[in-house]
Amino acid sequence: MNYLHKIKTLCALILALCLTLAGCGGGPKQEAADSAEEATVHFLTNLQNGEFDQAKTYLDEGNPLLTVFPVAEGEAAPELDAVYRQFREKMSGLTFRVADEGAVGNSMVYIAATQYDFRSAINEAMLVAMEAQCQGDGDAFADYAGWMSQGIANATMGEESTVRAMAVDKKGGYIIDHRGYTDHDFMNLFTGGFYDYTDFQMAVCTNTVDGVEHTYYFAALGDEIIACIEELTESDENGELDADTIAGLNEFYAQAAQQTPGMYMGITKDGSQVVTHVGIDFQTADQNALVNSGMVSGSYQGNMSDGRLSLSATVSEFEKSGMTYTITPVYGPAE
Repeated sequence: MNYLHKIKTLCALILALCLTLAGCGGGPKQEAADSAEEATVHFLTNLQNGEFDQAKTYLDEGNPLLTVFPVAEGEAAPELDAVYRQFREKMSGLTFRVADEGAVGNSMVYIAATQYDFRSAINEAMLVAMEAQCQGDGDAFADYAGWMSQGIANATMGEESTVRAMAVDKKGGYIIDHRGYTDHDFMNLFTGGFYDYTDFQMAVCTNTVDGVEHTYYFAALGDEIIACIEELTESDENGELDADTIAGLNEFYAQAAQQTPGMYMGITKDGSQVVTHVGIDFQTADQNALVNSGMVSGSYQGNMSDGRLSLSATVSEFEKSGMTYTITPVYGPAE
């Protein structure tokens, strides 16, 4: 076999392999669409059918849903692989229609949809976990994958809502915007609010001062802290806190929490170790009232922006005070 013939044979083999793999350099393609309305319907139909690789072609670079619909599991946020898989399986319950308002201009269309209310159920599961950890039930709140999974399992079908979608024709394909306020609403419409959890973070800050171990657990959506637990662990070698005293303190804490919406408190003792928990649901609690009452350190106030508590600012301040911290999950590149 001469050299030229070898090259021709090799090229033929490469061409055959490419065709077998559905096109060299190929991949999922958008179904042809003549309008934003038609493209949006194709996108939502892909989601209904579990065709996530194809649905991804409609998502703009930087859309956090790209971490939820990864090509290969374990690349984006390994800690949440099972949660994402559970969500993807259940979100196929989506139903939708083009709303009565229909299309507006060349890139807008109103969509009416019904989806499981994942956001409310996940938030409720988080609060249950917070209360459990404050009552001494291990790391229930710190186990964010656990309570997210429980929330998805508990989610019930929500009511129909109508939101505007923006689909822009770019380079022969449509991209559904996610950066604007109404775009955010559309992302939450078809995901049942799970879109808000696509950039979830749990920060754990620790240090020890005068023999007392301080641990803070911060749950955040993006940079906004939505809940936290402060855990203080100290020794009671002298046995000053007996069972009756612990019970009395828990009764007092329960009464205080009832008078302060969004507060969870508890104290437990294991051997000589005494652990006190204070949990705060910042979505319910009045942050300024907490600061003014002394329930929360005034240092939080400087980390607030538009009434929201910043995770990055809080962690930065804690780090300056000598605390160490970890933030998980660490999201990989969204492709």
